[in-house]
Parts: sequence; C-alpha cells; structure tokens
Amino acid sequence: MTGMESANLKLVRAEEHILAIRDINEDYTEREPNVIIKHPDGSNELKFIESPPDAISVLAGECIYQIRSALDHLAFQLVKLNRGGGALPRDWEEKCAFPLRVKLPKKAPVFNCFDGTLPGITVQAFTFIESVQPYNRGEVNAYLGRLAILSNIDKHRHLHVTKPQAHRRDEATVRYKGMVMNTSSVMRVEDGTTTKQDYDFPDTEVLSVQVSGAFHPFVSFDEPTVDPGVLAFPVADLLQTCLDRVQQFVIPKFTEFLK
Repeated sequence: MTGMESANLKLVRAEEHILAIRDINEDYTEREPNVIIKHPDGSNELKFIESPPDAISVLAGECIYQIRSALDHLAFQLVKLNRGGGALPRDWEEKCAFPLRVKLPKKAPVFNCFDGTLPGITVQAFTFIESVQPYNRGEVNAYLGRLAILSNIDKHRHLHVTKPQAHRRDEATVRYKGMVMNTSSVMRVEDGTTTKQDYDFPDTEVLSVQVSGAFHPFVSFDEPTVDPGVLAFPVADLLQTCLDRVQQFVIPKFTEFLK
C-alpha cells in the first residue's frame, strides 16, 4: 500500500469520526442542555445545566490523530522515493514526519531546512511544504496550525476540553405606515451571558412590532493555547474544515510529488 493510499484511508476514518461527533452533539442539544432565565428588565440569561459528553473529546482526539498521521504518511512516501537522488540517512525512517511549525523561525527558511525530517526531497516539494507551515499567513496555514496544536494537546497532555455555547438569533418585523422593516442578528453567547433585545427604530410612527429570539446550543473546544477563533466553531465544523484543507490543498500537491 502506498503512502497516498494509507493517507486517504486515514482521512476517510477522520470523516467517520466527525459524523459520529455530529450525532453525539445532536443528541446533546436535543436534550435541551440549557435554560433561559428571564430577568425583570427584559434581558435573558443563558445557563447550561448539562456538560458536553466526554465522547466528543475522545472522538475529536482520534479524528485529529488520523488527519495528522495522514500527513506523516505522505511525508514518509515522499522521502522514500528520494527524488533528490542523494544517500538518505540511516535513521531517516525514525525521524521522518510532515513538519507543522507554529512558531516563526528566527532565520528565513532556506532549502532544505526540513532536512532533519524530510531528507532528499525536491525543491518543488520543499517550497510547497514550507508555504503551508502554520507560521505563514493564510487560511490553510491557520487550520494546519490549529491541527498541530490540538494534536499535541491530545497526544501529550490531556483529553480536549470542550465547552457549551450557543448562537442567539434575534429577528424583528416592524410595521410602519406604508413600510415594513425586517431585521435580524446573530451573536455567540456563553454560559452565564445576559442578552437583551434592543432595536433602534426610525423616527416614524410604529404600527406594530413582532420580535422573536432563539438560542441554538453547540459544543466548541475550550483550549487556551489555541487561537480564540476556534471558540466560534462547533467541534465538528472546525475538524471538518481542517480535513477539507488537507484534502483540497495538500493531497492534490502530493499526488503530483508522488507520481
């Protein structure tokens, strides 16, 4: 079996974990794990009475492992082909890995600064791998960086910490003489957050106002070492995007390199 074949099998397995997380998350939210406390001033406070299932943390770690391992299988196959043509180090198999460096290097990267883990690769392969490093800016880089940090947490420290949150969606329909105005807003709220529906209506005679609001709970990562942006994503959505970036950007390039 080639490295590309095993990498793709691992990515398929990662997708299965994501679907399992979605199922558990759906069961969790259907149990209505939150309550809304209405205050006299018209504000609503979100309180969660049930923590997210631990199974989400376990499955998230397994999903992250499969994606990260898939990258290493691609790297191993790349070095094994030895397109550079030189002699490979005796212990290359033990050290071979796909680099995901989060910290910006002190010196500008040059070919082949990954020689310790990727000896014998071509300039073209090096250029691509360096371009997707998390220390560079870009959407792909950001998600590979999140993958790297989440992988290290699960592999070396503890199960991933998760937290319940909710998206609050407010909608209002305001009727004036000869005019109807619809407004809507969505905001992310956490446990204990107090919100209040406030609308600024035009200085015109208002005939009627219909206001509705709803909280839609979800489970996110709660890891302080990962950038704050991850809190805006449900666990399954974040992992799906990491998987998508590998399948859409890394796999096609390595398909060329491994021909």
